[in-house]
Amino acid sequence: MQQNEGKKVSINLNYLRPYSNLVFSLYSIGGEKILNEYTLLTPKIIEFMKNEYGNIVFAYETRRKGIISEKNLTMAVDTSRTIVEEINKSKKITKATYREAEKVVDSIITDLDSAEIEAINLLQNLKFYEEYSFQHSVNVGILAAIFARLKGTFSKEEIKFLTLGAYLLDIGLTRIEKKLLLKKDKYTPVDMQKMKQHPQFGYEILKNIPGIHPIVLQTLLFHHEKHNYKGYYSLPYDLLPLPPKIVSICDIYDALTSPRPYRNSVSPTNALKFLVNSIDIHFDYDLISDFVNKIGPLLNNAQSFYTKGDFCALSTKELAMIMDFNLDDYMRPKVMVFCKFAQKQGNLKVWFYDSPVYTDLAEDKGRYLTRVIDNKKHINIIRAKLIQKGMIK
Repeated sequence: MQQNEGKKVSINLNYLRPYSNLVFSLYSIGGEKILNEYTLLTPKIIEFMKNEYGNIVFAYETRRKGIISEKNLTMAVDTSRTIVEEINKSKKITKATYREAEKVVDSIITDLDSAEIEAINLLQNLKFYEEYSFQHSVNVGILAAIFARLKGTFSKEEIKFLTLGAYLLDIGLTRIEKKLLLKKDKYTPVDMQKMKQHPQFGYEILKNIPGIHPIVLQTLLFHHEKHNYKGYYSLPYDLLPLPPKIVSICDIYDALTSPRPYRNSVSPTNALKFLVNSIDIHFDYDLISDFVNKIGPLLNNAQSFYTKGDFCALSTKELAMIMDFNLDDYMRPKVMVFCKFAQKQGNLKVWFYDSPVYTDLAEDKGRYLTRVIDNKKHINIIRAKLIQKGMIK
């Protein structure tokens, strides 16, 4: 049996993206090495592995050396700790400490200039730190920097201040009582009202620092606003600046994939599915599409957040079955549309078509994916109805 070091993670072959590369080698359930790292995953290779080894194989995630230096990582975590300690002591952040945070971000951005994609590995490595708040601030900063870079619409200076805003995102929590932050039970309405003050607290801590950039303040203030206008301050999402929207996605992704005392971590696949299922509720379609297509393959071991045969909801209030991946845009798969639905007063009404409609969402601009159905009861009901109507076997 092959001896390996590192965290053992399961890989569902049904979710592998054709023509992508895994950064880890693959092993059978018995420990036999079946595929080398960075092998191109052609449909033929994926099908061969499924036939030989079943749908589930394994990889070993090791602590890989990222492009960001160990010195800068250590400095980032230490500075995050210093900021929190200073605010807890004096209720504010000094200009000198803020400049240290800027230096940290400058160092990270400089490291990212050469090969930012490799820094994704650091999101795995930083999970080893004990203090969640410190590692989370660094994780979100790195992920936001990479996302902003890949979008290609920001200047270097804008990326710097977006990253700094992400890095300082939750400093307002230092003014929230620790008992509430450590609470394991569900928050009461009173608890939530207290928690909702932390963006404003963060803004107040930073606003009087000479020369602070508006992007930093915007990011702290607006990172909990939602597409459906039901965020902390119920602000109109479409009128808000882009940086806090980007940072909000990175914040939620890292929070979901980090273990907490009151819950286990969520897998990258399910975290991406959660983000997609938040379209038009928490986030807008275009930003989530960018995140899924540009960052998703790097975070999720070349796996998709759906597989063939999954059911999904479309922007047209239709339900469809995913028939195949779209290699250029994973938010626009090939689908079989089979019914229309409507929700009224909490009740779901469904009208099945006499014949299914097969369409490629890459070409069908009138439809796009807005949700992957993950309720097992609903999945079983839909599948039974499709069998009854002869649309699937």
